[in-house]
Amino acid sequence: MKNRLILVFIFFAGQKLYAATDQLLIKRSSRPAMAEATIEALRPWETPTEGFFVRSHHHSLPAKIDSSWTINFDGLIMNPRKITVKSLLKMPQVSFHAILECSGNGRSLFSPSVSGIQWKRGAIGNAEWTGVPIKEIFKSLVIKPTAKYVTFEGADEPVIPSQAKFVRSIPMSLLLETNSILALKMNREPLTVAHGGPVRLIMPTIYGQNWVKWVNKITFAAEPDERNFAQKAYRMPIESVKPGESWDPVKSGRPIEYIKVQTIFTDPKPQENINPGAFTLKGKTFSGSGPVSKVEISIDSGNSWSEAKLSPSKDYAWQEFEMQINVQEGVNYEALARATDVKGNTQPLIQEWNPKGYLYNAVDRVVFKGDSQGALIAEGADLVKQHCLTCHSVEIIDQQTLDKAAWISTVKKMSDYGLVLDKDTTEKIAKTLSSKDKGRSILGDDSNFVDLSANPDLEVTYQHRAGNAKSGYKLFISYCAACHGQDGNGKSAPKLKGRRITESTFWTTVKNGRRLMPGFTATLSTSELENIRAWIQK
Repeated sequence: MKNRLILVFIFFAGQKLYAATDQLLIKRSSRPAMAEATIEALRPWETPTEGFFVRSHHHSLPAKIDSSWTINFDGLIMNPRKITVKSLLKMPQVSFHAILECSGNGRSLFSPSVSGIQWKRGAIGNAEWTGVPIKEIFKSLVIKPTAKYVTFEGADEPVIPSQAKFVRSIPMSLLLETNSILALKMNREPLTVAHGGPVRLIMPTIYGQNWVKWVNKITFAAEPDERNFAQKAYRMPIESVKPGESWDPVKSGRPIEYIKVQTIFTDPKPQENINPGAFTLKGKTFSGSGPVSKVEISIDSGNSWSEAKLSPSKDYAWQEFEMQINVQEGVNYEALARATDVKGNTQPLIQEWNPKGYLYNAVDRVVFKGDSQGALIAEGADLVKQHCLTCHSVEIIDQQTLDKAAWISTVKKMSDYGLVLDKDTTEKIAKTLSSKDKGRSILGDDSNFVDLSANPDLEVTYQHRAGNAKSGYKLFISYCAACHGQDGNGKSAPKLKGRRITESTFWTTVKNGRRLMPGFTATLSTSELENIRAWIQK
C-alpha cells in the first residue's frame, strides 16, 4: 500500500546520547515517541527544531513522505477533492511565529499526581510556521451551510486496528478566528517527520492537541466526530472536580482551546548554584488571549514583587522577561514569576487540580543558591559534556570513584587520543568528577537525552536511503581525507577504518561539527552525506 505505515521511532530505542550538542530533548516515552525540551533548547527566542518537543499518539509513521502526499477533502462540501502537497506549495503562503504547547505540559507538577506523560515544563516551543491559510483553502471548496465542524485526521494509524485513531473535530469558526494554516515549513525548512511533516495543522493561541500532524484527510460535518479522540479526549471539567470524584468528559466537560497565561524560567536552572554578585533572572511568558502586559518577579517566595523588563510581542510568539538581582554567598533563593495578559488574566499562585492534569499555569518557581564552589563544579560539568562525552558515554564516567589527583592524571592521558586541555580546564573537570556523589550522574535526573538526527527519517522529509559507497569515497577524499586519512586510517583526526559508528554519532557529528571539525550541512547535501556514510560503513 502506498501510504502503509511502518514503525520507525527507532531513535528512542533505549539509547542515550550525551554530547553537549545533543542535550536538547529529554525522552519521556519510547512507544509512542515523546520527548520534551531541555532548558538549553528553550533559552533562544526561536526554539531550534532539533530541540522542539515531540508528542505522538501512536507508535507509527507514514512510510512515504514527499510532494505527492495527498489530503482528501470530503463530507458536507459540494466538490469533494484531493489536494497534494505539491499543489499546496503553489498556493499563497504566510509565515508567523507561534507557540505550540501540549495541554499536558507541567502535568508532573500536579498534586496529588495524575496519570499520563509526566511532562515537566518542556512540552512547549516557539517556532516559525509557513503554510497555506485555512481560509484560502476553504475558498476553493463549496462548503454546505450545514457544515459547522471540520475533522482532521493524520497518517498515524494505531498499531492495533481496533484502537482509536487520533482525530480532532474543530469548529470552523475557531479555525478562521485563529488564522490557522496547513503548515509545510517549520523554522524555514520543510517540516520534519517527527514534527508532523509534510503537512500539519497550525492553530495559533490554541493548545497542541488540535495541531494535527501528517494531515491526510479533512472532513466537513454538522456535528463533531463520534470517535473517542474527538468526543472524550482533551476536555476540562466545567465544574471543579476533587481527587477521586468521577466525572463524564462528554456531559460535564468542555473542549480545551486557548492557551492560558504562563511563565517559564530559563535562567537559572532548577537547583543551580550561582556565583555571588549580579545575576539576571530570565524567562519566557505567553498567553493565548493576547500579549502579556507585565511580568512580576519575587525572590522571597512571594512576599514581595518587582516588575521585570518585558520584550515586545510579535505574532503569536512568546515574550522574554528578565530582571537583575544581587546573589549573596550561602543564601537559598526561590524565585517566582507571575504574568498578566492584556485581558487581565493573571497566573494563580497555586494550581487548581483537575483529573487529567491539563492546563498547568501556576506561577513558575525556580530554586537556586549563591554558592561559588558549587558554581565552579557546575562549570566543570559543562566542560565534561563538551570534552569528555564526545567519545565516552556517561555510564563509563559514573562508574569511576577516583580522587581529584587520579582524575587529573586520567584526563591528561586523553592527550594520547587527541584531547589536549589546558591546566585550568583539566583542574575544573577533575574537581567536578571527584566531587560527584557515588551513583549520581553528572547530568542529573533528566539525563536520558535523545537526538532527532539519530534517525534521518525523523529529522528530514524523505525516506532514508542506503547511499552509494563508490560516490561516498570520492566525497570522502575531497572533504574528509585531509584529517581522517585517505583510507580512513586517521591523521590529525580519529581513525574511522574498522570502527563502528552509530547513526546517532554520524549524523550529529556531520551536522553540528565536533571540536575542530565543522558541520557539513551547508557544504554537502543529505544524499551526499548518506553516500559518505555508506563508504564508512563498507
